[in-house]
Amino acid sequence: MKIVSLDTLDIRYPTVRLGMAGSDPRHLAPNYSCAITILRTDSGLEGRSLVFTIGAGTEIQTAAIEALRPFVVGRDLEDFIAEPGLFAQSLAEHHQLRWLALGVYRMAVGGVVNALWDLWAKRENLPMWRLLTSLAPEKIVQSIDFHHLRDALTEDELLEMLRSREAGRAANLQRLERDGVRVYSTAGWSGRPIDEVRRICGGLYARGTKAFKAKVGRGQQYDRARALDEDRRMLQAIRESTGPDALLLTDANQNLGDWRNAASYMKELAGYQPLFIEEAIAYNDVLGYIRLKKALEPVGIGVAGGEQAPDAITFKQLLAGGGLTHCQIDGARVGGVNELFAIIALAAKFGVPVCPHSGGIGLGQLVGAMSIFDQAWFGSEGRWLEYLEFLQEGVFRSPLEVRNGHYLPPPAVGWGIEMEEAFIARHRYPDGPDCADSREADRIAAAQPGAPPYARFWG
Repeated sequence: MKIVSLDTLDIRYPTVRLGMAGSDPRHLAPNYSCAITILRTDSGLEGRSLVFTIGAGTEIQTAAIEALRPFVVGRDLEDFIAEPGLFAQSLAEHHQLRWLALGVYRMAVGGVVNALWDLWAKRENLPMWRLLTSLAPEKIVQSIDFHHLRDALTEDELLEMLRSREAGRAANLQRLERDGVRVYSTAGWSGRPIDEVRRICGGLYARGTKAFKAKVGRGQQYDRARALDEDRRMLQAIRESTGPDALLLTDANQNLGDWRNAASYMKELAGYQPLFIEEAIAYNDVLGYIRLKKALEPVGIGVAGGEQAPDAITFKQLLAGGGLTHCQIDGARVGGVNELFAIIALAAKFGVPVCPHSGGIGLGQLVGAMSIFDQAWFGSEGRWLEYLEFLQEGVFRSPLEVRNGHYLPPPAVGWGIEMEEAFIARHRYPDGPDCADSREADRIAAAQPGAPPYARFWG
C-alpha cells in the first residue's frame, strides 16, 4: 500500500458567534480551526488526522505539514508499520527541519504520524482505540524514542511495566467498552454568559455528567478584584445549576503569572474545592509547577498541566520533578501517537493520572482513543476526559457519543475524524462562505473584559 499523495485542508469555524464558546483568559476570541492532513494510497485508502488551531496562523500549520510531503509520499505503509518509532523519528529528527524545533513543526510531525496511524487502523478495519489497545508491549516500546528519556524511563523498564499489566488489560478494556470513559465538561468559558452556563451545565448534569470546568483569572493582572468576582460568580453558577455531588475544576490558560501569584489567587477560590487548577502558569515553568503544587497542597487543590507542553522531555521534567497531580496530554500538540505513548508511560511510572485536554474541534476523537489506551493498561483511577459538547453533530460523520457522563468507545474505523462535506465547504479557508474572519475576532478580543492593554493594537 503505497502513499501517493499528501494534501491538507484549512478549516476555520467562527466560534466567536457561538456564544463565545472556547474563550479563555489568554485566548479571548478563538475561532476553532484545524489543519487536516490527508494521506492517499494507491489502494484508495485514506489516512486522516488534524492539528487543532484557533484561527489565524492555520495557514502556517498547513505549510509545515506540507513540508513533510517528500518524506512520506512514495513510501509504503508497511515501512511505518514495521518500524513506527524510526519512521516517526525520521520526521521529527530530520537533520535540517528539526532546526525549527517545537511548536508548529512538532505539531506538523504529529499530524503526519497520526495520519499514518489512521491508515494502519483502516488497513486493519479497526477503530483507533482497538488498534492501540491490541498492540503487544514490544511494539509499544518500539514506537518510542527513548533518546532523552532514559534517565526517567528505559525500554526495559517500560517493557516490564506493560508485561506485568497484560493480565489486567483485557478486563479493563471490557469495562471501558461497557461503561466508557468518565468525562467532565468545560462549560464555563470566559466569555460565555452566566445564564447560558447555567442552562448548559444543568442540562449536562441531568444527563449524567458530574464534573465541570471553569476558566479563571481573566485580566487578574490588571484588576484582581474584578477577576475574582467574575470567577466566583461563574463557579457559583455551576454549583447552583448542578448539584452538591458535582466536581468543580478550574483552568487559567497560563494567565496567573508566576507560581507565587498563582498560589495566592487560587487560595481565594479554595472554598469551591476545585479538583485542580490547570495551566496556572507558563507551560514550561517546571520549577514553578513544583513550587505551586507544594503551595496548594494545604488547601487541597491539585495542579494540572501539559496542554501546551510540546514534547515528552517537558513532560518528563514536570512528572519526575513532582510538579503535577494531573497530566494533560493533547492529541495534536506533540509528535503524534508515538510520543503520546511515551508521555502516558512516564505518567504511569510517577503515579500521575492522565486527564487529556480535548477542548477543541476533533481533539476528543484523538485523545479519546489515547484515554482508552491509557486506562486499558494503567486503570481508570483519578482519570477524567474533557468533553466538548459542541461542534460534533453536523461536523463529523461519526460524532462523539457521551452517555451518563461517559465517553463511549466509538465504532468508527481509524480516528473517526472524517468531516461532513457540507461543513468543509462552508468553513474551508479562505473561500468558504461561513469561514471565520480573524479581523472580526481581533475586534471582539480587544473589547473583552480583562483584555490586556496591548489588545488595543488588534482592534
